[in-house]
Amino acid sequence: MHKQARRAAIIAAGVALAAGGTACVAAAAPSSAASSAGTARYYAFDINNGAADPGLVPVSGTNPAKFAQGDELILNDQITSTRWSGHGYPIVGFDSGVCTLTRIPEKNAEQTIANCVVTVVFRSGSSLTVQGAVQFKSQQPEAATLAVTGGTGRYYGTAGELGVSFTKNYKILTFTLK
Repeated sequence: MHKQARRAAIIAAGVALAAGGTACVAAAAPSSAASSAGTARYYAFDINNGAADPGLVPVSGTNPAKFAQGDELILNDQITSTRWSGHGYPIVGFDSGVCTLTRIPEKNAEQTIANCVVTVVFRSGSSLTVQGAVQFKSQQPEAATLAVTGGTGRYYGTAGELGVSFTKNYKILTFTLK
């Protein structure tokens, strides 16, 4: 059970990451927020898959094998292009964030929900912040749409949405900027 909870935590982090990763796709767009409008798709690969993976950070005094309200899922992904080049997908940035479990299945709350806040940093130095709720079914994250809440550099004043979906090995980020 602990392994499943940890896997779900990593996936949730990927969701948040994916939100940020989609923003990285937009980083390749023109330099002003207004001219960055449009839709872009990127991949987000979890880089916390080794022994140092923080994954799930359980609330003190709770069973780490089971989700608890207040548990945190640490996000750390590389954001890449969706086009294979040479020996892999070119890295366009990274994300950093946290998802806090706010609802755990109970009598009148049958689905786990996490609130995620993620910052995506692009190689250009510009960044986007993404925020929103991610729902889980059977401890696995479901596709989600998160809000782009702000940005720096070329993304100053930017708004939009990030759609995140999951595959076995990576997240697919679809970023739509206004």
